[in-house]
Amino acid sequence: MTANILIEQLREKFIDKGTFSRDELYSFYRKFEPDLKETTFRWRIYDLKAKNIIIPISKKLFSFSNKPAFIPEIGAAEENIFYKIEQQYPTLKQCIWSTKAVTEFMLHVPSKFLTVLEVEKDALESVFYFLKDAGIPNIYLEPEEKEIELYISELEAAVIIESLTTKAPTQHAGKVPTITIEKMLVDLYCDKKIFVAYQGSELAHIINTAYNRYIIDFTRLFYYAKRRGKDKLFLEFLLSKTDIPNFILNDR
Repeated sequence: MTANILIEQLREKFIDKGTFSRDELYSFYRKFEPDLKETTFRWRIYDLKAKNIIIPISKKLFSFSNKPAFIPEIGAAEENIFYKIEQQYPTLKQCIWSTKAVTEFMLHVPSKFLTVLEVEKDALESVFYFLKDAGIPNIYLEPEEKEIELYISELEAAVIIESLTTKAPTQHAGKVPTITIEKMLVDLYCDKKIFVAYQGSELAHIINTAYNRYIIDFTRLFYYAKRRGKDKLFLEFLLSKTDIPNFILNDR
């Protein structure tokens, strides 16, 4: 049996299911390869994911790739900042995005937006003063809650520089390093002082809409939440406040 025919049979078996487990997938392949070894099966999974036929939903759950990946739109202001840093610090890890990216998920869209720039911790001050000297307006380095309330909240637009968590899940939009949907959702939950307009029932709505609209890798999401020390609290929020099925959230 050719690989293409096998994939078609795989689709026929699982296409009507929202998710299917690793064990179900293994049983499917065993019907055609009774002596299938675990190492070979892992390669089958890797190949299916590489071809974007299936996507990982959680640790042992998969789905067919019937939702698009989320890639935020990068505006001219974000591009300008990225290229300035790229030229001055070519090896520096960075991630930049605008809270405009959240608006498609919201019920109550704010009138003001933030550009969030994250760089490696050791470079925070250097990048801050470099961008100030380069003429970037309304730029703040790791602002405290009072500073956000008194100054940043009154601005039409501002740039906030924060430390980039190691192993944070990022992606590229063109050449610009930016957030993944997993990073965006975790950051909205964790950074309450910055993202005050995105909390409570609004955050639950954002997460539900994101889940229904785009691919979310919950293994990646909870790994990053753990890196930020909030995985258990975030799980409690998702279980109690969102419509995401519990069997997905608990398969970590």
